[in-house]
Amino acid sequence: MTEKKILKDNQVLIRIYFIDDTHKTLPIDPNNTTGDQLWDLVSEKIGINNKDAECFFIWAQNDDIEWLLFNHQNISEVINNWSILKKRYCNKEEETISPISSPKLLGNTIKMKIRGGSSSSSSGNTTPPPSSPTTDNTTAATTADDSNSLKSSSGGGKLGFLTIGKKKSSSTSTSMSTTVAIEHASKLRSSFPTLGEEGHFRLVYRPTSVLPLSLEKSIVSNEATHLFYIQAIHNVINSNYPCEEDIALKLASIQLQVSVGDHKAEHQSHFKESIDRYIPSHLKSKRKPEEWEALVIPQHTLLRGSDPAQLKRAYLETCQRWTYYGSTFFDAKYIPTNHSFFQQEFQGKVSLGVNGNGFHIIDPKAMKIVSYHYKDVLVWDSTPTSFTIQVNTNKSDPTKVYTFKTRQGELVNDLLHDWAVEWEKDLKK
Repeated sequence: MTEKKILKDNQVLIRIYFIDDTHKTLPIDPNNTTGDQLWDLVSEKIGINNKDAECFFIWAQNDDIEWLLFNHQNISEVINNWSILKKRYCNKEEETISPISSPKLLGNTIKMKIRGGSSSSSSGNTTPPPSSPTTDNTTAATTADDSNSLKSSSGGGKLGFLTIGKKKSSSTSTSMSTTVAIEHASKLRSSFPTLGEEGHFRLVYRPTSVLPLSLEKSIVSNEATHLFYIQAIHNVINSNYPCEEDIALKLASIQLQVSVGDHKAEHQSHFKESIDRYIPSHLKSKRKPEEWEALVIPQHTLLRGSDPAQLKRAYLETCQRWTYYGSTFFDAKYIPTNHSFFQQEFQGKVSLGVNGNGFHIIDPKAMKIVSYHYKDVLVWDSTPTSFTIQVNTNKSDPTKVYTFKTRQGELVNDLLHDWAVEWEKDLKK
């Protein structure tokens, strides 16, 4: 029986990717399949039960930017609005920003925006799926009551998306809406849209953006553990989780054992040819491939006979010790408050991370990480091209203001709001 006969009218084959570029293929009607329905289909196909599946949802992304879908949004709408949102949040040519032109910080307490779509600048980090009456699955809350209130706030997002994050890539993609329209009109029975090509739109099943670590640690299935494992690898290799060389060697040896099994002679050439998959980008240039091989292979050999599932959990346990673990990351450029090169705290490009522990500024090349817990975050704001935050330093200079150039300041703003709400809830317990 051919694939064409299996598919029903208006159905197409859609690829759902995972963070390691593997994928599953599903038949759907893109005009009548919503984000939460697709989430259910993928969760079932890969064998993740409802409780563990609460940790994941569907993202739309290309090489520049990622969006967390609304649970009610039809997949066809996601495609049709892609180019509009990409234009809004992808970085353009460099623009000059001075501290004078940064957002005005209002008040001396955390700027809390009204939820449910009433904020004028809300991009809506608010919804993954209500898959069952007892699940909450939102990126903004972990209680059932909040989840129910958020389900009714469908007008809160930009064009029905939840806009989150930016990938570590300088590539840009063209809009796929024209391609999709042509394929759908001709009822072409192929992936919708053409996915997997460099720079092109695709849908990805991976962890949500507001996910308490306690919930992640409560997972029981090997399938869910694997998804967190490959997410951690992604962040380690792309230096979102900058680490020292000794930790990088330990993690690379674990990854190599999981990937190829017990050490054999041919694995040495595999490692050298695939060095980008094992060594973090901020460390890779410090040694030649042969030198990295000489350091990793002996540790790999010691892992002979180890259980892959236990190794994945060991990899995660190492990463979970870092205060910035589980962050959503945004690329930005630090704008100094003075013009003296030697007095600048950061030199240009940095990553801004937001998670349950607070706000993080990361420069992986300099191995410099500055973190502020929510109790020390006083206020923040954004413009279409920048993000500004004021913090309590607990030092001689009690408060400090950071300004960054980024077209995703609104997204940082909203995600900080959602996590701060969670932190305040925990204080009241």
